[in-house]
Amino acid sequence: MIKYGEQKEKIINYVMKVAKIIENLNPMLFYVEQDDLEFSFMKALKERNPEWSTGIVDYYTNQGYGKKHNHTGVEGAIKVLEARRNLELEIFDMLKMKKEKINNTKYEIDSYRSMLKDKLTIQMVK
Repeated sequence: MIKYGEQKEKIINYVMKVAKIIENLNPMLFYVEQDDLEFSFMKALKERNPEWSTGIVDYYTNQGYGKKHNHTGVEGAIKVLEARRNLELEIFDMLKMKKEKINNTKYEIDSYRSMLKDKLTIQMVK
C-alpha cells in the first residue's frame, strides 16, 4: 500500500483489522528480510532481463509514494522499498501473533526451506 502513497496510519489500521479478523485462526507470520536491501535489489536487477529491471523500477517510482516524493531511477525504487520495509517492520512489531523474521541475506534456499518446515511443524504441534 505504501507504493500507492497511502497514509501510514491507514496502512497500519488496515493490517491491524486483518490481523484481528484472522486472530482465531492462530496464524503465524514469516517476514523475510535482507541485511542490505540495496545490494539485494541490485542483485535482482543484474540477474533479470533489462525489460524486467526497467519495469520494476517504473513500478515503484512512477506512482504513489515514489511519484509523490520525486523518486526516480534505481535509487528512487530503493528509497520506496526502504520506506516499505520500515513500515513493514513497524507493523511487524505491533502485531500480536506468532511471528518470525527470516534473514535471507545468504541466499541459502535449502537452509531456509528446512527452517520453514521445522517452524511450521513446531507450530502445528502446539
